[in-house]
Amino acid sequence: MNSKTVAYARSRLRAIGAFAALLAWGTALAEFGCNAWFWLFDRHDVLAAYLQSFADQMPLLVAPGFQPSVLAQALVITLDMIPASLSVLALYLTGLFFIRLSRGQTWTASNIKLLWWVGLLCIGLPLLWPVIATLQGLAFCIDLPPGERSFSVGIGVSSAAVYEIMKGILLCAFSLLMRDAKTISDEHNCYV
Repeated sequence: MNSKTVAYARSRLRAIGAFAALLAWGTALAEFGCNAWFWLFDRHDVLAAYLQSFADQMPLLVAPGFQPSVLAQALVITLDMIPASLSVLALYLTGLFFIRLSRGQTWTASNIKLLWWVGLLCIGLPLLWPVIATLQGLAFCIDLPPGERSFSVGIGVSSAAVYEIMKGILLCAFSLLMRDAKTISDEHNCYV
């Protein structure tokens, strides 16, 4: 390839990488911001929706006049923010990967590690949701009398969760391919 083609390809990679990083970081801000926004400014409606979702197992949660304690609400909100925080972390790492690409750092060990961690987060997040739902149900049990408490464990995954898991597996596999390609390239550069 001539130098003009290489320069054009690098400028396109610089623009696309910066745009992808900006998009990932903007999405991370929106994801965390919207979740926090709902809890800050629409807490009663969000809490009512949570109470309604657990009312099948614990009918007292929707009884007139029932209000969960501050401890139960704090636990539910904290548990709700864990997946959002991990999703924001994955989006931040994705943006970091693309900003490094825009600077010409394509086959670096740090980028390979970033892809690996983003893949693991994509695999783990859908598997975390049933655990979070179980723990939130336990948080609501705090305020119920002993005969009305219920413990339910959910283990199902949706098609969207399977898609996220497959995306994570693909990212992990691609990072392993990048690592092997980098090793072969480094060995090849050692030959005279």
